[in-house]
Amino acid sequence: MSRIVHTSRSLALLAGLVMFGGVAVAPAMAATITYKFSGTVTGVGNQLSPPPPPFGTSGPASAMSGSITVNTTDNTSGGLNGSYTIEGFQVTIGSYNAAFGPAGVVNIRNGSGGGAGVDRFEVAVNSPTGNIVNFLAPRLFDIGLRGPGSTFSSDALPTTVPSLSSFNNQNQFRFLFGPAGQGTGQRTVSGFLTSLTAVPLPTSVILFGIGLVALIGLGAGGLRNLRLPQA
Repeated sequence: MSRIVHTSRSLALLAGLVMFGGVAVAPAMAATITYKFSGTVTGVGNQLSPPPPPFGTSGPASAMSGSITVNTTDNTSGGLNGSYTIEGFQVTIGSYNAAFGPAGVVNIRNGSGGGAGVDRFEVAVNSPTGNIVNFLAPRLFDIGLRGPGSTFSSDALPTTVPSLSSFNNQNQFRFLFGPAGQGTGQRTVSGFLTSLTAVPLPTSVILFGIGLVALIGLGAGGLRNLRLPQA
């Protein structure tokens, strides 16, 4: 019987370690950061303005909002430029909605000065799914934020995004339709960002992980204290 108890303890401990490993290791291997953003449209190409316009009934004053989920694994080496794979992206402009699959990148540049060396937070996503407007399919959405060399201290994805006012060189977005070529401006919705924030990990997820670890510890302690009745 003592051998059975010892085996049960070992199996329980092993199961606890597997559960803990599944919670603690797997997310770290595929960690993501989600950003939410909003903006204001300042221009709609004349090839994208049929009546009624899909980008808002008031024309170029319509609002834009969306979210982006990014894998935190840097696909480059060094500390100057970081390239991160986009896993999910969606955007809404007026009554128009589009979703983008894992087909794009976020680039973080830790610059050292002005001009071409400024810090950058750049987003480029392609191959969206969205309604065709005037026989033009959505093609590319990009965000360009550029600021002085003191905006970022590394090329890592920021968990707290600097204020948009710190990107004083550039703050804009573009939504391009139709094939690449001449007349792109006539097939583009453009504007500037008004907010960009990182979405924190939900408290419920953190508490679940802490509680699970505590339960595993209590279970192992209970097994150590288990005693069979003496014959």
